Amino acid sequence: MREIVIGDRSVRVTHVRTETTEYGDIQRYRIDMSDSDAVTHLSSLRSSPNVDARVMASVIDTELLLDYEGSTESGLLRDPGIRAWRNQHRPLIEETLDRLSDEIQDLPPEPVSDVERLLLRTFDMNADDEVRDA
Repeated sequence: MREIVIGDRSVRVTHVRTETTEYGDIQRYRIDMSDSDAVTHLSSLRSSPNVDARVMASVIDTELLLDYEGSTESGLLRDPGIRAWRNQHRPLIEETLDRLSDEIQDLPPEPVSDVERLLLRTFDMNADDEVRDA
């Protein structure tokens, strides 16, 4: 579990379970935000269940910053209080995302599965090189 405070709210991400598939391990995470009953989930194809900076950055980017179609029906942004808070605190949220990006630079590279290696080769990328910001 990892919690990050942004302004007067906190975002908490908890690892729920690992599902092993033919493509690799899928990590399932639960996302909660203080002062809200809205809960959502994140799935990530990665071997580590750790809630590290990569996971936190993904949560903040997808659940708070991106206004994807349907975000007001599902996810954290279905709570109008979180949407209003996000609109007021967007610069602070973006600063937090920048700090997490800096932290990610110091993390070791993620292991690459056979399927990912095949995709990288397909697109003429070196599967042994670290792929950042992908």
